[in-house]
Amino acid sequence: MAYVPDQQMSSVYEPGYALQAGTIFPQLCKPFCGKRGGCR
Repeated sequence: MAYVPDQQMSSVYEPGYALQAGTIFPQLCKPFCGKRGGCR
């Protein structure tokens, strides 16, 4: 059984940036930082 909480639609990215980010929703933008978490 899966639990998926309700999400409220808030802001969205512009289409050009959404294509680069891989998502239109800022809440889902979680870049992969690799094994050591080198993202900043």
